[in-house]
Amino acid sequence: MLLPLMGWCITGAIFLFQPGYGDAYTKLLPRYYPMSTLSMPSGREEWLEVRLVQTVLGPHVLARTEDGWLQYDVDTMAVRERPSFADIERLLKDAISADKNRYGDSLKVSANDYVTETGVQLKIDWNTLDIEQYGEDRALIDKLYNIHYLRWTGSRPVDNVIAVLGLCGLVLTSVLGATLLFRHRGAS
Repeated sequence: MLLPLMGWCITGAIFLFQPGYGDAYTKLLPRYYPMSTLSMPSGREEWLEVRLVQTVLGPHVLARTEDGWLQYDVDTMAVRERPSFADIERLLKDAISADKNRYGDSLKVSANDYVTETGVQLKIDWNTLDIEQYGEDRALIDKLYNIHYLRWTGSRPVDNVIAVLGLCGLVLTSVLGATLLFRHRGAS
């Protein structure tokens, strides 16, 4: 019973003070550049929100509809398809150049993800230009989260049984401790 209780206390303290959370959860943004000659495209009825931005790949029209975000070609206003790996790599290299200590200088392709020289995985949502970053620090925080919430085996049914047994053990230990405390005070 002591092991889960100590794990819970230690991870709870880490969650309270959040050491190292800054870099792990910092939002990585594409580098945006000033737009000199473009004006806002005429809207469409289905557009609820529109953003016009300029990156190293040129101008982007990002529009939110009831179905979510889409990116449009500035000239034709047709939905803009995801570009080549080389263009995405160029966009990401430009974004990581803002923090070389965390990301380094280079990227390599891993399946549909990109991995920086320092091991941080990057995923980009082309329709919003949002970049998700996942490094070793965030992986450690996720492991601590799993320890804290008694997710030890990776099997949800087994972990639920462990959690229920752990909580029952904690309640039983608390009741027995309180009983012994009050019984000892009553005997004095």
